[in-house]
Amino acid sequence: MVVCLLILLCVDVFFVPNFINPFSEETHAIPLLEIFRLPKALTAILTGSALAVSGFVLQQLFKNQLAGPYILGVSSGAGLMVTFFLVLQSFFSPFIVQLGLPFFGFLGAIGVLLLICLVSKKYGNSNIILLLGVVLSMILGAVQSLLVSLANPQQLQSLSKWNFGSFSQVLGADLFLFSILIGATCLFMFFKMGALSAMILGNDVAQTLGVHVKKNSFYLLMAAGLLTGVSTAYCGPIAFIGIAIPNVVKMIFKSVNFKLIFIANILLGASMALLGDIVSSLPIFNYHLPINITTSLLGGPIIIYILLKNMQK
Repeated sequence: MVVCLLILLCVDVFFVPNFINPFSEETHAIPLLEIFRLPKALTAILTGSALAVSGFVLQQLFKNQLAGPYILGVSSGAGLMVTFFLVLQSFFSPFIVQLGLPFFGFLGAIGVLLLICLVSKKYGNSNIILLLGVVLSMILGAVQSLLVSLANPQQLQSLSKWNFGSFSQVLGADLFLFSILIGATCLFMFFKMGALSAMILGNDVAQTLGVHVKKNSFYLLMAAGLLTGVSTAYCGPIAFIGIAIPNVVKMIFKSVNFKLIFIANILLGASMALLGDIVSSLPIFNYHLPINITTSLLGGPIIIYILLKNMQK
């Protein structure tokens, strides 16, 4: 997986959409790599890892392999709040504008997750939870469309580009903040994998092993919301990585070692995001395809396969 990730990274940075020799004496080669291609590839790695890990944790907590940030409406909640921020950012102070994007994304994601948790505690039916997530996505999407209709032409262009998804907009200080938030949250979640593996055995067993179920569930939900919210805020609503990759890892690894599964999700999630960016940047297209289209084309068939497999069972 590491080798696969490194190969995709090299292709994304040096070969697509055209080859750039890093040792070339051409004046445009190095700046293009440093200013555009390397940050774009790093953003793809961070986003793919964040969404895959978030999807894995949500699937374990809700005990449903079709649970994920996009299906449960978490991405829609983050998207609604980001749209609200982008439309009304002229009314905020410069300091809030600088930090507002990840904060509003996190706020929207957490709001949806807390609502789903309340329903989950009352009904405990995974099918109801998934249906609730789909309905919430539609409602939040309608409100988001209403906000978009109130935007001016400049805001409308920015919102349209953000809504299709892109890894090329995170640069400079934003990339630094993005890296810190994703890296620190993933590290925190990694050390919670022991508690999560105990919780899967049941609340009584977990408490016997000294795991505080409610506290750890809350921490993991907050972390998953932060990863989804920040990724959505900076890169747009990226579909299928959060639901497809955890299921692929589950098919590859027949292990109950959640720390191993966690690392595998990071590597495969980053690889899928890079692959999606490579496909969207291929020179056969007249322009750079939105990343949401390529990840849907890559992850959609996986979900269809899982659904058909479950129907056969």
